[in-house]
Amino acid sequence: MKWALVLSGGGGNGIAHIGVLKELERLQLKPDLIVGTSMGAIVGGVYATGKSAAWMENYITTEFDIKDMISTRALKWGEGPVVKVLQAGAALHNLNIKRGVESANKILKLLREVTRNINIEDTGIPFACNAVNLLNGKEKVFTQGNLAEAIRCSIAIPPFFEPCELGDGLYIDGCFADNRSIHTAKEMGYKKILSVNVVPVRSLKKTDLKNGYDTLFRAMSIALNDVPETHKATVSLTAYKGAYNFDFNHIEELIAVGQQTVRDNETRIRKKFTSWYQ
Repeated sequence: MKWALVLSGGGGNGIAHIGVLKELERLQLKPDLIVGTSMGAIVGGVYATGKSAAWMENYITTEFDIKDMISTRALKWGEGPVVKVLQAGAALHNLNIKRGVESANKILKLLREVTRNINIEDTGIPFACNAVNLLNGKEKVFTQGNLAEAIRCSIAIPPFFEPCELGDGLYIDGCFADNRSIHTAKEMGYKKILSVNVVPVRSLKKTDLKNGYDTLFRAMSIALNDVPETHKATVSLTAYKGAYNFDFNHIEELIAVGQQTVRDNETRIRKKFTSWYQ
């Protein structure tokens, strides 16, 4: 039974995707295609190269530090919401002279390392990710070419990351086209699809919106979830406990959220994605 796994964007919340993959491994369920957006593109792309969920959990827990990935020294990623970076003079200066606060060059270098700088065509599991070309306003789905560069295009969320120049395009985060690119899996011939959303819209209190930055990200979350899905997934999961869009200090908690989400839906998943299950 061929099936596709679609992983949404969501910044730090996307760490939950690792927990989802851990539980799918426990169930001995391996997707035949992975489609990712933004953080989902990072987790899905690395997994598609042959890395295990356990490897990714160990790496992000013991070796990865988001602060090491930032070139602008004034930024303090990982010590609270990254919206605070816009309060930094260096960040504001970059916005005046560049297309974004951060170049993401260090992140691209890391992506090349963990993916062994291979092409999408050479991944162990077929993979696709999306981005938006600022020049023509259209969604671009990457199914070939350098894997690290495609992921870099998919994660380029403005105004934090500069758009990614690739070929004749100038790309930003794929979430602005479709944060759960279910239609991509459908168009690639997959009828059985398991989707995971890590940024659902939940009700807030007025006190949760403390400043203009909170308002900005709330508006973005609403807009991303308002994009209609071209096709519905066979099973749609929501792996969410709290808003950690730009906070990478809750790794173990977020992985546990992904694991629990699969456990809570294990029967549904087995029925739809295991041919022998009765």
